[in-house]
Amino acid sequence: MEFKNVAWSIKQLSKMINKETIKFNYPIQRAGEQWNIWEKSLWIHSLAGSYPIPPIYFLSYEEERIIKDSPQLVPIRQTLDGKQRLTNTHNYLNDGYKLDPATPTVTIEGMEYNMAGLLFSELDEEVQDMILSRTLLTYTLDQAKTTDEEIEDIFYRLNNGKSLTTQQKAKALMGTKWAKIIQELGEHKLVSEYASFSAGQIKTDAHLTAIMQTMMMLDSDYEYKNVSQNEISKYGQTFKDETEHKEELAKKVKQAMDFVYYGFDNEEKSKKETTLLKKVHFPMVLITALRAIEKDIDSDSFYEWLMDFKKSLKNTNAAIPTNYLDYAGKGTTDKLMALGRKKAMMEHMETYLMN
Repeated sequence: MEFKNVAWSIKQLSKMINKETIKFNYPIQRAGEQWNIWEKSLWIHSLAGSYPIPPIYFLSYEEERIIKDSPQLVPIRQTLDGKQRLTNTHNYLNDGYKLDPATPTVTIEGMEYNMAGLLFSELDEEVQDMILSRTLLTYTLDQAKTTDEEIEDIFYRLNNGKSLTTQQKAKALMGTKWAKIIQELGEHKLVSEYASFSAGQIKTDAHLTAIMQTMMMLDSDYEYKNVSQNEISKYGQTFKDETEHKEELAKKVKQAMDFVYYGFDNEEKSKKETTLLKKVHFPMVLITALRAIEKDIDSDSFYEWLMDFKKSLKNTNAAIPTNYLDYAGKGTTDKLMALGRKKAMMEHMETYLMN
């Protein structure tokens, strides 16, 4: 592997981000907005105060773009390490947030300047200039000359010891191809428009965990001990060796997500609460949806059942009672609890729609 190194100023890097010649969507990368306001503020203060800064790592490739009515190959840098630093800097330069009120003053050429609680446009010109002119060392690896395995190994080594979640580390271990497939499922409209994943859960890739849990529970070739994050991550490490089988499972999950989405895809319905699309219930809904597809049940009927099922959860006098909540309390990651939720939901759906 060969790295090329060059120092770019913050101003230059920001222009490259604007032109989209720096990108941040490499599959094994974690989502943006991982830092809280204090962490962002300390980073900006470090830039202004000439503190030591770790290098940025890129993967480079060429992308064809139309420039002045003619196609040209443009060098693109995909961020492998440094996404939080670059995105938060770029956001701050565009007045995306105010610094924390506790941000300390910065000393530049013997003069102290206030930074606390200020937007970039509110900083003294000297501080703005210092930030914009600050250079960051970057290392760029030619993606065409590097295998996915080498890239994944580099990513894992760069992040070893950092506070990545188990799911985020698992993305590197499952491989680039599968990280991309799972990420695309995580961007499905069912997740972005109707599912009840909090912003914090999305940030830590909890929605991807739910998708992988669904695959794991559907996978007859994998004997899982429980549905904990650690077990799901272990399952993710089997993806490289069982590509064809896992591809079929991914297609099933996509089919289930499409099916459920079509049932919700209605202006009146979209206003309804989607409690059953929370993380703990999400895999069960998808697995039950696949059963409905097998029985030629349409999406609208499935949606009507889902709303009835939600009402039945706390109604002991429901026409079709269910003991689903007996398996949704403490210990939800226990295998028997997960299987209990799956069985209870499936039985209610079959009674409601197939009898």
